[in-house]
Amino acid sequence: MINKTLENTKQATFSVLTPHPDPAYKNFPFPNGTGFFFDPRGYFITARHVIQKIDINGNAILDTTKGIPELLDISKLILSKPGPSFTQIKELILVSDFPQFDLVILKADFEKHKTQESLKGKIEFNNIYVDFSIPLEGEPVYAFGYPLAEHTVKLHPTQQGMMIGTHTYFPRTTSLIISSHHDKIGPIIKNTGFPEYYVIDKALNYGNSGGPIVIEETGRVISVCTRFQPVMIKQQQGNVAIPSLYGITVSLKNIEKEILAL
Repeated sequence: MINKTLENTKQATFSVLTPHPDPAYKNFPFPNGTGFFFDPRGYFITARHVIQKIDINGNAILDTTKGIPELLDISKLILSKPGPSFTQIKELILVSDFPQFDLVILKADFEKHKTQESLKGKIEFNNIYVDFSIPLEGEPVYAFGYPLAEHTVKLHPTQQGMMIGTHTYFPRTTSLIISSHHDKIGPIIKNTGFPEYYVIDKALNYGNSGGPIVIEETGRVISVCTRFQPVMIKQQQGNVAIPSLYGITVSLKNIEKEILAL
């Protein structure tokens, strides 16, 4: 079933490159997550933490006036698709910011990129349409993204001050089911009338953040990968985190009104 829609999902999904946080690398772009076009006009979604400012230790840099992590300069982001028809999408703009859901909506201009080999003959971006209906627990879904990407950066041997580098990608498709409609259930439950989260039965890797969770049967996207759920084991030297079977994804129904208003 996955192979009926996977090619479109791949075409709509990109690795998100952000400026390297180490000043020594002079803002050289490195793969930091995944995202996808959900509208042919160029609207693109990813996890907010993928494009937040971080220090060289990977810690978020807070906007002290708002109490939330700052976003990077959106104009410096690059959407990259590896493969025979290498594609890079630049000059993005920020459309909407949803820190409460760890989501952002960006926009790219198709006209500025239509001469790239992979876009020749097309009139719009490939996209994955959003499904705002609520899938049942146990529903077969899948993820596609660019986890565990690698990069190397070094000084140019002859051009002083110039950096050169390479990116290595590991595109991955993962079959899943909806494991739960709840991230967690406590004594007080926020009742929005719909699931805010879809827990999946596998923990995706670093770099999958921002990628789509797609219904197998229809090829439509229902949520965005945001984090995995580690298990903490108490040991004498302190708590130790081990990999978990579960991943946490944020339902796009949380921002249904904003998406439909675009």
